[in-house]
Amino acid sequence: MLYDNRFEQLPKRNVSLLKYLQSYKYFLEVEDQLRVDLTFKSNVLDTARRWLDKQTPDKWRRKKFVRVVIHVRRTDYTLPVYDREGWALPTTDYFGRAMSYFTDCLERVQFVSLSDDPAWCQKHLNARDIVYSTGHSPAVDMAIASLCNHAIITIGSYGWWVAWFANGITITQKNFPRIGSTLAMKLHRDDYYKPDWIGL
Repeated sequence: MLYDNRFEQLPKRNVSLLKYLQSYKYFLEVEDQLRVDLTFKSNVLDTARRWLDKQTPDKWRRKKFVRVVIHVRRTDYTLPVYDREGWALPTTDYFGRAMSYFTDCLERVQFVSLSDDPAWCQKHLNARDIVYSTGHSPAVDMAIASLCNHAIITIGSYGWWVAWFANGITITQKNFPRIGSTLAMKLHRDDYYKPDWIGL
């Protein structure tokens, strides 16, 4: 998960890369083109649009508002082995501060929760205007994220792509990876997260 610029000058033949190449730096120069190429199938995007439209509060139907997607990855990362390696689970305090970042300066904010543990989110994410995606495929959830304005993310590559597709202000966990952990030796924040993403 470390950025290695040697991969930007590969020979002109087939090459197999056997590692995680999770850094925005690998495609920074072609990001605009990538946003054109990476699109959702029409049925996936239509499902996401219809669901979001149903979630629009009646009081905001004729008003401008922003949507902030919150991606919460929990299930597999609750295992002790991940904690020991440095995969810091998000706390309710993190989500509270992250949501306040938006509600403190914007009049109308709807939060959209995407998670592999929606029951946990419904119990622990406290916001006045929040909706929870349940029962959708991962592709539809990602399309929902792409229709949001900003993002709050947790650990995992799916959350990273949620933020990339939302393409607005992104809040990340400042404590990920935990300093001094095994994971911190393999994953550098400066390589993994875009420089304008905000750690709280």
